[in-house]
This record gives sequence, C-alpha cells and structure tokens, in this order.
Amino acid sequence: MIDFNSKIEIEELLAWMDGGSITLKCRDNRNQKFEIEFVQHVVWNVHERQNIPGRVYLDKKLITQRSNLEIQIINALKVAKFHSKDALDQNILKEKLDYINSEEYLTDQEKIKRVKRK
Repeated sequence: MIDFNSKIEIEELLAWMDGGSITLKCRDNRNQKFEIEFVQHVVWNVHERQNIPGRVYLDKKLITQRSNLEIQIINALKVAKFHSKDALDQNILKEKLDYINSEEYLTDQEKIKRVKRK
C-alpha cells in the first residue's frame, strides 16, 4: 500500500500529445513506485478502453472524484519533492492540481460523450 502520508517524490513528469494528459512517476518513503495520471480535459469524446477525460488514475485505476484517496493523492502532490527543476513541469502540475480542486472538475463530467466503435 502506498504511503501518501509520507513525503512522496515525483521522479518524472511525462506530458502526452493528446491535449494535456500527464503521467507522474513517483515513489513513497518505502521506495514503492507508482504512477499518477491526470487525463486531458479538452476532448470529451471517449472511445471504449480509453481513460475518462478530466479524471485521475493511480496505477491505471480510476480514482473516485472527491474520495478520501483522491484527497490524499492531491494533498501529497502539493508538498511532494519534485525532481524536475523545470518551471514548465512545475506549472503543468500546478494547473492539474488547480483543476482537480475546482468546481469545473465536477461539472465537466457532463461533457463526456461515449463513442462506440463500429
């Protein structure tokens, strides 16, 4: 189990070319590695087996909005040790955290359109 109460480290931020998704490669104080993904919130059409726009995933598992786990993750990221000294990476993460804490994060879910493959 990941220890979100300890100071986690963000070892790497990967930005995807899909409109804004990022993956954070992290580790906790027990040296356990894990990934947190913030899915883009620009394109709202979702095909089968795609991650849901505007949502948070932990090791590829969807996290329930405003759940205790999501709150722990967000709080841990706010104070995490970020290995990147790049101001752009830091700004990208801040934008994602601001979005997750916004009312828009909850209401944007109404924009999602499920698209079935033919």
